[in-house]
Amino acid sequence: IKILLVLLAVTISVAGFSQKKAKPFKGTITYGITYEGEELDAATQAQMPTGVVVSVLGNLVRNEQISAFYSMAQISDLEEGSAIVLIDAMGMKVAVEQSKEEIEKNKEEAEIEDPEINFVDETKEIAGYTCKKAEVKSGDEIIEVYYTDEINVPKGMNDNSGFKGIEGVLMEYSVAQEGLIMIMTVKEIKKGKVNKGMFVIPDDYEIKTPEELGGMFGG
Repeated sequence: IKILLVLLAVTISVAGFSQKKAKPFKGTITYGITYEGEELDAATQAQMPTGVVVSVLGNLVRNEQISAFYSMAQISDLEEGSAIVLIDAMGMKVAVEQSKEEIEKNKEEAEIEDPEINFVDETKEIAGYTCKKAEVKSGDEIIEVYYTDEINVPKGMNDNSGFKGIEGVLMEYSVAQEGLIMIMTVKEIKKGKVNKGMFVIPDDYEIKTPEELGGMFGG
């Protein structure tokens, strides 16, 4: 269950973008993941995701984890404000749909506030891009973020990810979950065609409510 929560946190977190350039980006952004903090045994480490692939097509965005044992993805429709989570784990294939209203209600109930952002006069080269630095404060936590605004990805992709207020692609940042610190770093940005079929629920997935999903995994 702990691993599943970490995987879901990674999936939801990798969405840090907003519109900047005239020509929209279409293609994939691949992140590598490294871990710090809580010690993991070899068996647990083998089950953790090693990367995330973000596919962008118009206002549709798919964040998919790379893992040998799990498949988990979030599909966001930024125009409608809705989302779909796909989970293929422990012999089950499950899809959870959430409307814009449901997402906003969950944020309100969780008392999630917009972060404080301090833009720093510092740069770093990542995957061939000169990235700017920002410090994002959420509660008592301060996260260092490197981002680039040279790529025109859809507007609003930061709004539900904890990095609202940063324009551009998040190139390096961290996510804290269940005693672990996951460092996300972009390895490759590839422009090109994206299959529209990646943004719908596959026929072999069973649609569940968030409450049903929680019951399945002991939540």
